[in-house]
Amino acid sequence: MYDELFKKIKEKAKFVDEKLLSLIPEKEPKILYEAARHYPLAGGKRVRPFVVLTATEAVGGEWEKAIYPAVAIELIHNYSLVHDDIMDMDETRRGRPTVHKVWGINMAILAGDLLFSKAFEAISRAEIPPEKKARVLETVVKASNELCEGQAMDLEFEKRDTVTIEEYMRMISGKTGALFDASAKVGGIVGTDNEEYINALSTWGRNVGIAFQIWDDVLDLIADEEKLGKPVGSDIRKGKKTLIVAHFFENADEKDKQKFLKVFGKYAGDVKGEGIIEEDIKAEVMEAIDLLKKYGSIDYAANIAREMVKKANEALKVLPESEARKDLELLARFIVEREY
Repeated sequence: MYDELFKKIKEKAKFVDEKLLSLIPEKEPKILYEAARHYPLAGGKRVRPFVVLTATEAVGGEWEKAIYPAVAIELIHNYSLVHDDIMDMDETRRGRPTVHKVWGINMAILAGDLLFSKAFEAISRAEIPPEKKARVLETVVKASNELCEGQAMDLEFEKRDTVTIEEYMRMISGKTGALFDASAKVGGIVGTDNEEYINALSTWGRNVGIAFQIWDDVLDLIADEEKLGKPVGSDIRKGKKTLIVAHFFENADEKDKQKFLKVFGKYAGDVKGEGIIEEDIKAEVMEAIDLLKKYGSIDYAANIAREMVKKANEALKVLPESEARKDLELLARFIVEREY
């Protein structure tokens, strides 16, 4: 069912990549541009640019006119990954060493900044009317602001034992929802003047973005380790605040909360050389996962993600029926059916 969709994503990604890499060429200072090209060259699914281009088609526009705005969205996404990896001190991304691991923190910050500024260069190159270009710019700036706000909230959460469901949803709306929202909305702006269509795409994007992150959090606890590409329960090891954890703390009794907190975040740092056996860590993490299951917290989050996808696709019903609209609906459904 999804094979045809993946084929379309790959086909459109070729056009996006061509423009993207032309904006960050191999030039002096070589070290800066090498660092900036590191993640774009490592691949990535290009889902957000696909949303931009397909949203343009879904409202009757020409997707070719949306390529530079789609590139802008992908550049913003990559910039956020570079800076996120610095903040989280992650060592790998897309199967490669992270930018700061290869070129150091200072150069990684500059590479992220370059990707951010290049996004606005991409918008300036879009072959669309000036009033549409201004609105695309406004939409991308707003999403970038929300992205930073969401990330700031996530960092602040690290200092706390618990967060509420409401706080988590607000954080994730900014951190992942905003850029998906902007992707769909920008596509709509390029393709139409119909405000009802543009608003429908914006609603679709916001809900799909939030569902995407919630489903990621669910997979971290239930997925097959080989398909996931990392140990199951990594979020528990790191002490990551998710919707699942927020639900647990709002429903568990005090005794179970304390049992969970003994494991939650215990293995956030590097424990190599401390004589800790991986199998022992896994056993502790599985006990914590069992506590989350006991209170239905994983099922709760999975159901919220599915509901958000349903709400997203309901919003698209105001758009005329088309292949592009079907592709957006299918992409949303895949987000909560994927196994990795």
